[in-house]
Amino acid sequence: MNDLLEIKVLIRKTAPKHELNEKLYTDFVSKLNSLKNNLEPIFSHYLKEDITSKQSNELKQELINLLRVNYALVSSNSAKKRLKAIGVDPRHLIVSGGPIKSEDYKIINPTLTNKALENIKRKCDTLLTQIKEESWNSKDLIFIYEKKNPTDKLILNQEEALSKLIGKKLRIIELDDWKDLDS
Repeated sequence: MNDLLEIKVLIRKTAPKHELNEKLYTDFVSKLNSLKNNLEPIFSHYLKEDITSKQSNELKQELINLLRVNYALVSSNSAKKRLKAIGVDPRHLIVSGGPIKSEDYKIINPTLTNKALENIKRKCDTLLTQIKEESWNSKDLIFIYEKKNPTDKLILNQEEALSKLIGKKLRIIELDDWKDLDS
């Protein structure tokens, strides 16, 4: 409540033009953020469906807009299907089908045979060649991953290598769960 009162005082202080100098602007934004942080738990508890739905719709729209020009790297076909379902052009989706380094597959499945690992290495090399040969001058590569997914974590560990491969910083979007994109 104190934040709300302090915001009210700031607004009255700047009336009628509501012009803020740098210090007042900083104070105002700080108070708004504090108020938001204090009220969000209350809103999410009592208005759970509305908040979740709004966040989901905003996330969907942000992804659709970002992927009109840019490309997304995802680790699974199920993630690709979810992005296609919300309207993302599948030609802008790159599916790794697992980690991007063959050595990381041993972390996921320690019982892999050497023969299987050879095939996986070829698959990883093909994927990395595909990414490298794309022209990244006018678009970005965005890694969209699920926070708790072990494969996604292994790909995230390769952020620097992927950035080097495309010649610019890899953009990253974290999701709590791919189901967040469901309507």
